[in-house]
Amino acid sequence: MIRKAAMLIAVTAGLGFSAAAQADYFVRPVLQYQGSLQDGIDINGATSNSQTYYDGSTALEAHVDLSDGTIKTLLSRYGPSNNFSGATGVMGDTIRYTGASDVAVAFTYDFNVDLFVDQAFVDDPNDARYLALDVYFAVFEAGTGANWESWTIFSPYGDLALYNDRAFVTFQDEGESFSYNYAGSLGTDLFLESGKSYEVYAAFNLLATPGSMPGEITMDALHTSTIGIVAPGGSFTSESGAFLGFDKTPTPGAVPEPASWAMMIAGFGLIGNTMRRRAGLVMA
Repeated sequence: MIRKAAMLIAVTAGLGFSAAAQADYFVRPVLQYQGSLQDGIDINGATSNSQTYYDGSTALEAHVDLSDGTIKTLLSRYGPSNNFSGATGVMGDTIRYTGASDVAVAFTYDFNVDLFVDQAFVDDPNDARYLALDVYFAVFEAGTGANWESWTIFSPYGDLALYNDRAFVTFQDEGESFSYNYAGSLGTDLFLESGKSYEVYAAFNLLATPGSMPGEITMDALHTSTIGIVAPGGSFTSESGAFLGFDKTPTPGAVPEPASWAMMIAGFGLIGNTMRRRAGLVMA
């Protein structure tokens, strides 16, 4: 299990790579299977990207899209197999906030996964199946040194974040066969300074090893895993331009300009005169 965690951290925290390139924004779908890494990272380029892998016993997908703030993944395996597999999506963008500094901005990351397992369970740590969900979410002030390679709670910059959290869940004690939906959320309210830039990062990971017994393991998170920002006291722009899809702030109703009010009042007067004339004709 320690080896699996080390492989996971290598993807989410970027360990094992050379010096980090500066990134205003990035998308990174990653698949791990049979000791191989299929990495679709795109820095300061595309705002969405996908990776897929299929063979006779494995189906893996990872889709990352800044335009609507979603990370969608799928991991399906058939045992027996002791090969570790992972489907991971990571994203980040730089936003610039404009607005009130005394009104909190809400950052949220809502996620859920459908689980389907039909496999005999072996109570042996060296031979048993392994299923886990691992989610990260962080917000930094721009310029702290955090980057696409190094931003999670495990990174050297993790403690510099305004917010940095992780949700880690294993599904080891659910019995031989089970099927249900697991949902969770990360997030916080932050008071931002108008005119300042901030970096938002998120990662979603599905991890599994079938183990020595035959059967199916499926973890389906293709339907939703969404980052949202609600800024009731202001607004924000992003370096990617696509990150605006994260904005969940309700748009207030339009307030008419003074000239519009004058035209509306004049219109009401015309309607009133017309109605009075029609009433006079009827009475006559």
